[in-house]
Amino acid sequence: MYPPEISGLPIFPFLDDIAARLESSASRFLILTAETAAGKSTAVPFALLDHFPGKIVLLEPRRLAVSAVASRVAPLLGEQPGETAGYRLRFETKISGRTRFEVLTEAILINMLQADPSLEGVSVVVIDEFHERSVHADLALTFLKEAMLLRDDLFVLVMSATINVEKLSLFLEPTLPAPVLSVPGRRFPVKIEYAGARSAAAAVMDELSGTAENTKSGAGTPSDGAVLVFLPGIADIRRCARELAAAGAERFAEILILHSSVPFDEQRAVLDPGTGVPEKRRVILSSAIAETSLTVPDVTVVVDSGLSRISRFDPRSGMGRLSTEPESAFSAEQRAGRAGRLRAGRCVRLWNEHEVRVTETPPEILRTDLMPVVLECAQWGVTDAASLSWLDTPPSGAWNAARDLLQTMECLDESFRITSKGRAALKLGVHPRIACTALSGGREAIAAAVSYAGLDERAVAEKRRLALDLERRLKTCGYPVPAAPAYGIEAALLAGFPDRLCASLGGGTYRFPSGRVASLSDDECRQHAVFPAWIVAPDADAGERTGRIYAWHPLPADFAEAWLANRARVEYEVEFEERGKGSVRKVRKTEYVRYGKLELSSRRVETEPADAAAAVCGAVRKNGLETLPWNDAARSFLLRVRFLEARAPDRPAADGERGAFSDEALLASLERWLVPFLPPDGTVTAELLYDALYWYCGGAAVDKAVPVLLTLANGKKRKLRYERIAGTVTPVLEAVVQELFGCFETPLVSGEPVLLRLLSPARRPLQVTRDLAGFWENTWPDVCKEMKGRYPKHNWDYRRFE
Repeated sequence: MYPPEISGLPIFPFLDDIAARLESSASRFLILTAETAAGKSTAVPFALLDHFPGKIVLLEPRRLAVSAVASRVAPLLGEQPGETAGYRLRFETKISGRTRFEVLTEAILINMLQADPSLEGVSVVVIDEFHERSVHADLALTFLKEAMLLRDDLFVLVMSATINVEKLSLFLEPTLPAPVLSVPGRRFPVKIEYAGARSAAAAVMDELSGTAENTKSGAGTPSDGAVLVFLPGIADIRRCARELAAAGAERFAEILILHSSVPFDEQRAVLDPGTGVPEKRRVILSSAIAETSLTVPDVTVVVDSGLSRISRFDPRSGMGRLSTEPESAFSAEQRAGRAGRLRAGRCVRLWNEHEVRVTETPPEILRTDLMPVVLECAQWGVTDAASLSWLDTPPSGAWNAARDLLQTMECLDESFRITSKGRAALKLGVHPRIACTALSGGREAIAAAVSYAGLDERAVAEKRRLALDLERRLKTCGYPVPAAPAYGIEAALLAGFPDRLCASLGGGTYRFPSGRVASLSDDECRQHAVFPAWIVAPDADAGERTGRIYAWHPLPADFAEAWLANRARVEYEVEFEERGKGSVRKVRKTEYVRYGKLELSSRRVETEPADAAAAVCGAVRKNGLETLPWNDAARSFLLRVRFLEARAPDRPAADGERGAFSDEALLASLERWLVPFLPPDGTVTAELLYDALYWYCGGAAVDKAVPVLLTLANGKKRKLRYERIAGTVTPVLEAVVQELFGCFETPLVSGEPVLLRLLSPARRPLQVTRDLAGFWENTWPDVCKEMKGRYPKHNWDYRRFE
């Protein structure tokens, strides 16, 4: 039997089918897609309790949703939360020996799986609102797949408003896709209005203007329902609240805030239909927290800013970037649906109707800091993401960055297995950074941990509870927490944020160990005449180009230097550099002391021969043969070599191996022809380069086959040049035409006609030819006639020569 409240929900006719389909599923998975206001979170547990003998565990993405669902279900059973239906939160648990239906966050389920991988006593795990794709939901599903291998009576129901069903079904069971059931919801018509780019406060005041008219005319209390305003973050929410107060909105409306930073009891009050001022209309200023998993009572109007705060992690900088971005089309649809749960409503969108929106936001696991995930996986016994089955595999860059940092923080050992400190950090139930800060010892460590656990603007009251909770957990975590050290808060912060130690670049700008540069806020820069040389910056945004530091603590220079002395590493860099006018290249070896990319000191040291050879070869291969100090002799010789290579491709090199003298071949064989000639310090001169090439390429044979001096048929010796023309190396002779008198055929080099560039006595071009005989017969008569006129005293008979 179901309570009357359940029988009125759209999902009611499907409840028995849902339970039966899950019970008979060969894969023990079922995917349930349900539209808005179907009642799945409230009703499905009732059906499952009747069909399965063990506990039903329902996962919700937010703490507020956890208590809200349990508080909604328990009265339907005629009970209080903590009897048949209960819930678990970090600071509040209502569970008893009678409890069979537990509501909890995905993170708490992960803790349960770590303690008992088989989840004994649990029959069904229900993952609600899976379309939100939180990192904890993805990790929980990955662990659940492995837990189901230990038991054949553990079932999983995945519930979502909408999702890529085919992808999820094949992931859950590739050989036997999970069954899918779709259930209609109950959504009344919602009129969509596009108001363009305007402030949320102005849109709310327009809405409240009707309320004011009703009040003035005596029409009674407002009956148009609550106004739910979606804004990206707490700063925007508080700004809107101030603007509404300044506009006099509080005369007609009760302004409420729904955000994780406000006290938990105040958040609950927003969801309680029995609270509020009767004669005033409720205006709820909310973040995305109210988008899907929460039901805010009596909402008939939604004002949507169209913006969301999205966290994106950059593994290269080790920092996240919280940016305000246009919401996805899916989010816009979900937000609008909030206005149609009770009756017909309206959604005012503060953007242009023709703006294009991305379909959906990428899953959190693809864009977030993976330190908590990697540490949980290490506790699970997995060091490599590829060893687990993921709906979306975590990016390798972010995974490796998290793994390396956890190793630096001593939560993982050299093989990336979890350490006793890593296990203790998990027991504290906070981000590994905050846990390591607290584990560093002393009350100052806890104070620092709590202070920077509030980077998400956690309420002050929540911070006090967190401090007490950390003190309690530290006593039972099984890790020997040291006594408070000197420089307690500094040491504590660096224990949790070793990658956030920053060196001053001047003017309030700092460099991180990642190499990223970030600045203090303009206000802080104005407040400081002198900036600390060293700081630790737990809260920083990578930014697009230059990041921003939001929270920082100065480090005394002696403490920073002592801390770095035990953690900096010595690195050697050997580089091939240019000296003088390009005729000499030298190798320079430098010793650097670095922490990440922070350079602490450097000095020149003596270069070892092996280092020198490696530096030369590396630089030349990276930048090409032009890196070497070429002179005209070396360039000319290499052209002659390539001219001969084209005619004798199998000619061996000097070391007896088959010769190949293209740029690519010479780069590949640097160790064969250049390295044997290098001095111990790696200096390369133009003369050394020529000698190395001359030896390797068989210079004597080249000189014989491809001469530099050519003896003409008239007995004269003239110098040849070798040029690359149209991709082919060609011998070229440039001479005054009289120097070829007595030569009746084109001279040859290795059977190749020489390209003749014939000049006048004034060394002006007359003719370019490879056919000297044809030139004398066909062209010379006309040229000769003109030359005789200009130079009458010269000999112009090409058959006569001296």
